[in-house]
Amino acid sequence: MTQTLAELASVLQPRSDKVSNRSALNKNLYLGDSQQALLVAAGAVGKALGIEIRPPVISADSQEIKDSVEALARASCIRVRQIKLPDNWWRQDLGPILAYTEKTKLPVALLPTSDTRYQLYSPSEQTSVPVDARTAATLIPNAYIFYRPFSQKHPRAIDLLQFAFQRHYRELIVISGAGIAATLLGMLTPFATAILIDKAIPDANRALLGQVAFGLVAANVGTTLFQLIQGLTTIRLETFATSSIQAAVWDRLLNLKLSFFRSFSFGDLNSRVTAVSQIHQRLGNTILKSTLSSLFSLLNLGLLLYYNISLALLACAVALINTAVTIIFGIAILRIARSGLNYEGKIFGVVVQLINGVAKLRVAKAETRAFAYWGQQYTQQLKRMLSKQGIEDNLAVINQVLPTLTTAALFWFAAILIEQSHLSRQPSLSTGTFLAFNVAFSTFIHGVTSLSNTAVEVLQILPLWQRAKPILLAEPEITFNQADPGKLSGRLVLKRVSFRYSNDYPLVLDNVSIQAQAGEFVAIVGSSGSGKSTLLRLLLGFESPKSGKVYYDGQDLASVDIHAVRRQLGVVLQNSRLMSASIFNNITSGATLTMDQAWEAARMAGLADDIAAMPMGMHTVVSEGGSNLSGGQRQRLLIARALALKPKILLFDEATSALDNTTQAIVSQSLDKLQVTRIIIAHRLSTIRNAHRIYVLKAGRVVQQGTFQELATTEGLFAQLIARQGIVNLIEQ
Repeated sequence: MTQTLAELASVLQPRSDKVSNRSALNKNLYLGDSQQALLVAAGAVGKALGIEIRPPVISADSQEIKDSVEALARASCIRVRQIKLPDNWWRQDLGPILAYTEKTKLPVALLPTSDTRYQLYSPSEQTSVPVDARTAATLIPNAYIFYRPFSQKHPRAIDLLQFAFQRHYRELIVISGAGIAATLLGMLTPFATAILIDKAIPDANRALLGQVAFGLVAANVGTTLFQLIQGLTTIRLETFATSSIQAAVWDRLLNLKLSFFRSFSFGDLNSRVTAVSQIHQRLGNTILKSTLSSLFSLLNLGLLLYYNISLALLACAVALINTAVTIIFGIAILRIARSGLNYEGKIFGVVVQLINGVAKLRVAKAETRAFAYWGQQYTQQLKRMLSKQGIEDNLAVINQVLPTLTTAALFWFAAILIEQSHLSRQPSLSTGTFLAFNVAFSTFIHGVTSLSNTAVEVLQILPLWQRAKPILLAEPEITFNQADPGKLSGRLVLKRVSFRYSNDYPLVLDNVSIQAQAGEFVAIVGSSGSGKSTLLRLLLGFESPKSGKVYYDGQDLASVDIHAVRRQLGVVLQNSRLMSASIFNNITSGATLTMDQAWEAARMAGLADDIAAMPMGMHTVVSEGGSNLSGGQRQRLLIARALALKPKILLFDEATSALDNTTQAIVSQSLDKLQVTRIIIAHRLSTIRNAHRIYVLKAGRVVQQGTFQELATTEGLFAQLIARQGIVNLIEQ
């Protein structure tokens, strides 16, 4: 059974990494029978989405995961979301879905076969059946959908388009076919015009007139229907594409190394994320709407050549002039657009900073200066917007005037041809033929104009691509080939670590060595700017040292799965923020924890009484930024979140600075009872009196180390800090 399921899984996997590898099955896979069925079902869903599903390997980290789907998602580095299947879900396309049967609780793959039909694939029964109401009733309402990430290679702009439209090539065929059909039906109008003018009206042929009228009505109805199909399919395709692109962009953004975010302000980064969506939207709209419609309109060139070659050559000359003028204007627009986008990102950054700093601005009475600074930046952007709009307006005028002038020229040239035709008595161009030519020419020149404007739209994608490239080309923090760190005991060592934020910056840490044995309480102190917080970022893997190593249980942090390490850490940073969610959700942070476990974490953080006094208790909603909580309550909630999963190592950066002495004592007693390693960065020296070892930093170097009593009675920086805080009485206790 095991081998059969493995072989089935191998069919669903790319050739480069098949699950059927015997050594993987025998040594590395963390799979029971139900997990193997899950792997095959997830593989079917993944194949439909173009996702490579990897089985979880045996590790201490994987054994801690209670949700098998989450284990697969972690191993495959993808995002999953639990959904509730709506009524009549099988009659609409929700994409491939992973579900479970109600009776056996075994996984199945729900794969769409059309817009209104699903197929249920059961790995355990090795069957595939169409989904109807009866089949759907056998499934648990809760199911999972997978989100496809970008590939690890550096994507190009065209790759975004391919990514967005994968699985939806059928819609592209429908859109193209409907566009061709609508264009061909539209080409009947010139023919009908020629017949009416040259035959039906001069001959007073009512029967022919009725036939032509009926044909035109039928053609117009058909054209409208095909355009409706094209429009609805385009909207459907755009909806799917937007969903895929947005999910992949945010997945990439959340997987980037923390050092990436130092290069951009929040507002500028938001602008760059938006640029990715704008690229896909412009490419999608351009190709699906403008380009296809314009190309189909160019089919009328054949009609022009059929009616009269001389007039057709004149029309082609006008089309070339129109295209050249549009491209020249497009290049001018491109130059302004590139500069404007850079200013837009800068202004977004300024606006976010000003909004976040409103309280500080009012205290300093600097609102006027802040407005003036914003106004200067925004004025520069407005100038570029007006210049760009002016060029676009001039182009629009040319696109309106040129066809009118061309039509006048065509009438003048046609009048000459018709007159020559009458004089020579050779019917080279009749009145009906000319009017038919004019109808076809209008459609043709409209297509040329639209195609030229499309080229301008494509040119404007270039500066958007330049804005988006840093996000798409940055190296994500992926841990496919890194070793499992195992279950950490708590031993931690920094060995001769030096670090600077940029090559032209001075060293923030210079040859720093720190160690903590399992269960030890180690404190790090120093004046502002001494490198304490940077040291913590190195311990978390947010930054990589320029020299030296960081070890957990003797394992180099750079060579192990950094995510597995972080999941065993409890962390509170200086800039840690709360979610706008319930207190329970803030404590659990998405982890599978019970209400009792959340209350236990709250008690250890000294927050249980405060929560119990709230009307909604654990379900009290924390407002944006935690503004409905006091500073001490926010810190204790962050501490509760760090303690909730019972980590082996705690990393606190000024985590108790806002607590009063009584609450501080409760938190300290709770931490003292835990058999965990603690690395505490503290400003209040009274909180680290019981530390096994204290490291004193100054200008990025360790200048002192020892116990509280040893350092307090020794002349040096630590003794000076004690004197400043007026806690000399602690030395004698």
